Amino acid sequence: MRAGKVAKLSVVAWCVLMLNACGTLEEKAWEPGETSLQVLDDGTVTETIIDRLDQGYYNSSELENMINSTVNEYNQIHGADAVKIEEWTIENNQVTLTMIYRSGKDYGDYNNVRFYSGSMLGAEMDGYLFYNQFQKVEKGEVTESNLSNEEALKHKEYQVLVTDASHVVRVPGDVVYISANASPMGEKEVKPAEETIKVEQEGLVLPSSAVYVEEDHSPVTAKDLEKNYIYVIYDYE
Repeated sequence: MRAGKVAKLSVVAWCVLMLNACGTLEEKAWEPGETSLQVLDDGTVTETIIDRLDQGYYNSSELENMINSTVNEYNQIHGADAVKIEEWTIENNQVTLTMIYRSGKDYGDYNNVRFYSGSMLGAEMDGYLFYNQFQKVEKGEVTESNLSNEEALKHKEYQVLVTDASHVVRVPGDVVYISANASPMGEKEVKPAEETIKVEQEGLVLPSSAVYVEEDHSPVTAKDLEKNYIYVIYDYE
């Protein structure tokens, strides 16, 4: 009996060790090194802004108060925790700001920018016409270029992220197509192509220029989308 119990305990201990080992093999939290957006499994969006406070437009306290004020105003209208400030640090004039948005819609509405995250069909219904040429991506590498939008649009089973070309993005699945104005950084990360990155504005702009400057919401044109928006089509399992 005693030998049998020892054997059973050994099996249990082995199972526990294996479970712990599996836990350590889970994907580590992504730690971006530059301004970026991350769409998570639950639909929330994490924005990380890394920039320098090297202009005289704001001191750190004024800037922090401004952001807190805009977040509070937004949440009063859209519900508590629609937007949250997760981290705010200033060290050697470098600002790191992490904000969490309840949804992609909250990110777009708060920053007053066009943003879409969801099904391919939903993107088309929202007016995103996929005018760009596309690149096929496998395991974080471009395998085919100069693909027509028809090739990308065949795959209604995939998800798509559409955002302006000013930051790195990370999606919760494996990237399979990206617009020609973007480059893969890995299996889940994409950055704007160098020629696509917008001219840097003077002064620190947090969390988005659209927080302080009203954006034109006229209908999206093919030219706008090709120049200023990147498409990231991914397989979300």
